[in-house]
Amino acid sequence: MKTVSIVIFCTLALFVFTDASAQRFLWNARFDSQFDNREYKSEINWPQTLFGARLTPEIGIGWGNGNGMMIGVDLMADFGAKTFNTDPELLFYYQYDSKRFKAYAGVFPRHKLMGGYSNAFFSDSVRFYDANLDGLLLQYVGGRGYVEVACDWNSMLSQTTREKFMLFSSGRVNTPVFYAGYNVSMYHHAGTVDEDGVVDNVLLNPYIGVDLTRKLPLDSLYLQAGWMQAFQNDRKYVGEYVSPHGVQIELRVEKWKFGVFNTAYIGKNLMPYYDAPYFDYGHGLYFGEPFYRTNSNIYDRLELYWHPIRKESMNLRVASIHHYDGKKWGWQQMVTFWVNINEKMFRKR
Repeated sequence: MKTVSIVIFCTLALFVFTDASAQRFLWNARFDSQFDNREYKSEINWPQTLFGARLTPEIGIGWGNGNGMMIGVDLMADFGAKTFNTDPELLFYYQYDSKRFKAYAGVFPRHKLMGGYSNAFFSDSVRFYDANLDGLLLQYVGGRGYVEVACDWNSMLSQTTREKFMLFSSGRVNTPVFYAGYNVSMYHHAGTVDEDGVVDNVLLNPYIGVDLTRKLPLDSLYLQAGWMQAFQNDRKYVGEYVSPHGVQIELRVEKWKFGVFNTAYIGKNLMPYYDAPYFDYGHGLYFGEPFYRTNSNIYDRLELYWHPIRKESMNLRVASIHHYDGKKWGWQQMVTFWVNINEKMFRKR
């Protein structure tokens, strides 16, 4: 109730201090649900079932050409646990939205990102459970592609903790058939004062691809090849950079809302400090899928999916996902569903 009261108070304050003749009332409500059942026998990832939902209502004020101030609350529930066992998170941010440029500053939803980041950057769990960014997002959308730059601040300096933040970016340029792009992130991990040290974790992923979707009677067909290059330095325990790397190839074929999406990574362990003998950094340092720490020089992810609903306001996807870490296979079943509504949908045309 305290969080809801803060939201109402801040919204009323926005109305008071904004020019009434130019203001527009904005609202948005998003519902997300994800069923994720993992039947793994791998030594580098663990079986579990994750099932939950979140509701994110927002209200705010818009003015001028694309300016807006939003405030809302993120309510999360893990099914089977105590209702709303996760504390609500307050959202508040400035947004600018025009045809070419977009900007967000404050605490805002992760789904504002447009980059096609590999699961080596953000795992399925991170995308769903770490649903908001604290910081800044800048985007440019052109006729042939896009570029975005973001900062997500995870921890501040205190008597027990130190700074943690991620800088990341994505961009892509398209031609009628070929395309090229990149994803890059830099995570500065400074742990607690008395425990782990400081680790710099950089991951770079340039790629090229061919998209034949418009040339053939298919809903989607593309082949993409990229290079994964990591640079990591544990300043306290190692004192120098290590640079694991590898090749990643993606293939997607889709027709009649059914699809096959295969991702093959061939290379070194991209997460060498995940369970280092001197300190177990785990998911505190790495946001990507743990399968990328394979020591077998191969990781393959095969998705067989059905995507019956794919609209601006609603999305439903059912997938059977198969993982191979070079030694054993694992099976994951995932159903994702979201609904997003806002005032634009109900404006008179």
